Amino acid sequence: MSNYLHKQVQTGDTLKFSAPAGDFVLDHSELPIVLISGGIGITPLLSMLNTIVEKQPTCKVTFLHASINGKTHAFKEHVAQLNRNNENVTSFICYSSPNEGDRLGTDFDKEGYIDLELLQSVVPSKEAVFYFCGSIPFMEAILKALRRWDIPNERIHYEVFSPVAILGEK
Repeated sequence: MSNYLHKQVQTGDTLKFSAPAGDFVLDHSELPIVLISGGIGITPLLSMLNTIVEKQPTCKVTFLHASINGKTHAFKEHVAQLNRNNENVTSFICYSSPNEGDRLGTDFDKEGYIDLELLQSVVPSKEAVFYFCGSIPFMEAILKALRRWDIPNERIHYEVFSPVAILGEK
C-alpha cells in the first residue's frame, strides 16, 4: 500500500479509505512497552507511540529505531520531540552507516544494529511487551534476540509487510 501511495497516486486523485484493521494492535497491559523498528517499519510503531503518549501517559515505553543514517531516518524530529516532552518515553536510535554530518549522542545513540546486548542495556526490564516491525532480516534478528532473552511468545508482537511471511520458518 505504501509503495502504491508514493508511486502511483497523484495530486487530485480520489481515494476511498476504510477504518484501520488488523491484529498488530496495542495490548493495553500494565507492563512497560518496548517498540522496536527498522527503517520504514517505524510507521505502525510511531502510531502506537503516539497512542501511548495520548491515552496512556503513565505507561513506560522504550522506543528503539534502526536506520541507515540521518538521511533515511523517517520521523526523526517527531520521535525526538515525543522523547523530550514525555518523561514516560525513552528513545534510542541506531545508525548502521552514519553520514559525516550525523552526530553520535545528538542524532543517534549507537553505530551498528539493535541486538540482544543493546536490548538488555537499554530496556529497563525484560518484563515488558515487545512490538517490532521492519524488514524480514531485521525482524528475524529481533525475534531471535527476544527468544534468547527468554521473552515469552505472548509478549512478542510483530507486523510483517509481506502477506505470507512467518518469522522463524524457512
